[in-house]
Amino acid sequence: MRLALCGLLAAICLVSARPGAADMPAPVVTYGDAMRWYGQAARAGDPQAQFYLGYIHDRGLRGANSLSEALGWYRKAAAQGEVRAQFRLGLLFDSDPRLPRDPDEAQNWYEAAAAQGHAEAHFNLARLVEAEDAARAADLYTLAAEAGIGQAAFNLALLRINGPEEVYDPAEAWRWTLRAQDLGAPGAGELRSRLSAAFDE
Repeated sequence: MRLALCGLLAAICLVSARPGAADMPAPVVTYGDAMRWYGQAARAGDPQAQFYLGYIHDRGLRGANSLSEALGWYRKAAAQGEVRAQFRLGLLFDSDPRLPRDPDEAQNWYEAAAAQGHAEAHFNLARLVEAEDAARAADLYTLAAEAGIGQAAFNLALLRINGPEEVYDPAEAWRWTLRAQDLGAPGAGELRSRLSAAFDE
């Protein structure tokens, strides 16, 4: 038994000492190591690494930010279906002061992220389409509100009480006002008071 155990331990040691073990990369220890690994993985085509590298350039986490570098890496990641990169591109073209606003480009990226179930993309996409397609906006706000976005519940309540006939529904407006208040959306308490007074008339 003892000899068999010694043999097993020896075999394990031999496997651990095989030549390939020396080729394993050193563990990440410093911030600089992490940045190098992100860069290598991103250049090798990893979409998560591409997103993080884009975010690093976007936010200037390695010094001065570089929006052009960020856009390049975000686009590479987004093309591979990285939902955070798709949403970030939507935000950049929707509201980032460093870029000329491009609602069509923003909508395209929000559409891509929303197709993957991204709640904030549902909300931002609803804002963009509300004026042209109130029914679709109501559906998108509903998805975002059900995911816990208070402002989506508030906007949905407003749309249900102030929107065109196809989405007008006071009972739904009341329901989503209460939900918006529960989620802490600014203005929800005031809207509840106004609706309550209107219903009592």
